[in-house]
Amino acid sequence: MKPQHTVHPKRQRGVALIVALLVLAIATGLAAAMITRNQNAFNATAAFENGARADELANSAFILAEALLNQDDRSIDGPADAWAQPLANIPIDGATISVRITDLQGRFNLNNLITVEGKVNVLAQERFQNLLRLLNLSPDISNEIIGFIDPSRSLDLGFSSSAARSSQMPAGQSLFSVTELRALAGVTPAYYRTLAPFVTALPVGTPINLNSASPTVLQALGANEANVPSIDPKIPPKNIGSVADFLAGPAFAGRVTQPDGLAVNSQFFLCEVTVLMDTVTRHRYAVIERPSSGNARLIALSDHACLTQSSCL
Repeated sequence: MKPQHTVHPKRQRGVALIVALLVLAIATGLAAAMITRNQNAFNATAAFENGARADELANSAFILAEALLNQDDRSIDGPADAWAQPLANIPIDGATISVRITDLQGRFNLNNLITVEGKVNVLAQERFQNLLRLLNLSPDISNEIIGFIDPSRSLDLGFSSSAARSSQMPAGQSLFSVTELRALAGVTPAYYRTLAPFVTALPVGTPINLNSASPTVLQALGANEANVPSIDPKIPPKNIGSVADFLAGPAFAGRVTQPDGLAVNSQFFLCEVTVLMDTVTRHRYAVIERPSSGNARLIALSDHACLTQSSCL
């Protein structure tokens, strides 16, 4: 019969201590994991709540923009108006809001390349080609845009459009967004980034507002480069009351410029809103239509700016 080995008391205590430490380590790990999960859940909930509040503040900013436009004199629009002054980092409800309203009619309306009767607008095309030359871009893209809007015009212009629009869009369908230009073979990313700030896609016949047009757009309309007023933050901007007065001013001195397609007031505006709340940032973009009578209203919304995204206003 083999003698039985007894475990030394010190060894027993050592094993017990190891087991106790192991149990403690497991319990600590579980507790830490639980705390981490709870903290992540708390952070996610806080981020969700802050995001919802940021969305509400952005919507409120759009209401503010509509109110500013509704209170404005609709016969004359330009950089001297209250709505044209950017609002930056306004503290509201634990967040900061920035609002900027831009006159979309200060840009060239691509849809004006085709008239409401479905014909090529020769004057608009000439102005657009002038704009492209000023930007050091190929003016040939104007024909491709016309063919893209109305494929039946491709043969009339002696070329075949390199891009086709959706089969659900009938011939003569206006552009909804300037981002549709990216479908054209001649519009590279660099080409688009250069052109996008100077063009828009509005209803056919929407005129260019001379008060809001940039110096480059004014030159495309026929203004003398030397006399085009520069944007100087030290000089208070002013609005000119009529197309005739604007064309008779220094910018167009000595030039014969047709008043067709020009105006000094606007109906379409781009509102850009940025909301910062804790770690949440919201960027919202909206096209606001303000008719000649009645209240302004949002007609399109987006989370992206046209210069960086493929789907935007």
